[in-house]
Amino acid sequence: MSLYQTALNIVPMAFFLSFGHCLGMCGGFVMAYSVKLAKKSKFEAFYYSLSFHISRVFAYVLLGFIAGYFGSIFAFSSQIMGYVKFAIGLFLVVLGVALIKRGELLKFIENDKIWKKFFAKPTKFAMQESSFGSFVLLGFLNGFLPCGVVYTFLAMAIMSGSAIKGAFIMVIFGISTIPSMLGLSFVTNLLNLKLKQIMLYISAILIIAFGIYNAYLGFEATNG
Repeated sequence: MSLYQTALNIVPMAFFLSFGHCLGMCGGFVMAYSVKLAKKSKFEAFYYSLSFHISRVFAYVLLGFIAGYFGSIFAFSSQIMGYVKFAIGLFLVVLGVALIKRGELLKFIENDKIWKKFFAKPTKFAMQESSFGSFVLLGFLNGFLPCGVVYTFLAMAIMSGSAIKGAFIMVIFGISTIPSMLGLSFVTNLLNLKLKQIMLYISAILIIAFGIYNAYLGFEATNG
């Protein structure tokens, strides 16, 4: 699959999910720093917010590079990569169902123990500061927040079998989430709960379909 085709697959899924799930997961971060921006000019507020999200995307790119590199370890053998794709495909199906059902299954997937151990303290520090650097740091740390949606695209990065492609996948994902996250207060008032749920369901179904497709490709590769 070319990078262009990959981008076409990522953008609609990421865009829909950003309204249905990302607003709930990362909304707390955005609302917290929005309070600090109230006393700044409109230009400064926009500049700080945009910097927050660019830093968040940078964290995704770093994760995508690592995930893609991890996938490249298995890319030397089409059969082994087939097993990897099959396993990740099944995971995506489970994740898609979890996003629809919510509840304990999603909580298990989005377990935050590791995040609390390594990222909670610097996040608390960044939230207490109002400098430009603290906004950039907060955005970067936000990128490591346990999130099923992020895991979906990291799974794609692994299956790409390339560190560069993995980074590309995550930068496209990150950019696709910026519109909803940057205009959070406006979007929250514009979209009612039912519409958000519809967008989440559409995205979850796309994830499930993508998971089934890759599980099938993986199965074919292991029997080839």
